Amino acid sequence: MIDLSNIPGSRPDEQTIFFLRRHWFVMIPVILGFLVVLILPVAVYYIIRAQIPGYFDTDANFTLYVLGASMFFLYAWLFLFQNFIDWYLDIWIVTNYRIINIEQVGLFGRTMSELMLYNVQDVTSEINGFIRTIFDYGVIHIQTAGETKRFEFEEIAHPNHVAKRVLELAHVRRIEHMRQGNMEIGPAA
Repeated sequence: MIDLSNIPGSRPDEQTIFFLRRHWFVMIPVILGFLVVLILPVAVYYIIRAQIPGYFDTDANFTLYVLGASMFFLYAWLFLFQNFIDWYLDIWIVTNYRIINIEQVGLFGRTMSELMLYNVQDVTSEINGFIRTIFDYGVIHIQTAGETKRFEFEEIAHPNHVAKRVLELAHVRRIEHMRQGNMEIGPAA
C-alpha cells in the first residue's frame, strides 16, 4: 500500500479509508486470451509439419521457425505484462479528506489527480451485466460542482458500498468545510 506521506498535500491526520484497484476478475479474459495466443505457434508447427512433411528437416527452416516463434512469444509476454501493469498500477485512494486517482498510461506514463471530498456533489455506482452482478464489481462515477469531467473508479469491487461510504465522507467534510468557512468569515465582519 502507498504511504500517504509520500503523496503531495497530505495532512498529518489524514487516514486511508479505501485503497482500491480493479477487480481481479477483469484479468481473466486477458489471461485466457494470452493462453490461446500461446497455442498458436505450436499449432502452426503441427500444421506446417502435416502439410509439408520435410519442411523442418533443413536447419535454416527450423531456425527461422524458432526465431519467429520466439519473437511471437516475447510480444505475447509483453502484451500480458503491459495489461498486468495497467491493472495493478491503476489505483484509487479515498481518505478522510480527498480522493486520489493514480492511473497508469502505457508502461511509462502515469496520471495523478485529486479531488477534495467537500467538492463531491454526486456519487453513482453502476453494475451492468450478469458477471459483474455475480462478482459484485462495477463503476463508480463521482461528480463535482465545478468540474465537467467526472472521476471514475473503473471495475471496483463492492461499488455500492464504496459509493455510499464516499457520500457519507463527503457529507461530513462539507459540513466541516462550511463550519471552517463560517469561522473565518465571522470574525472578519
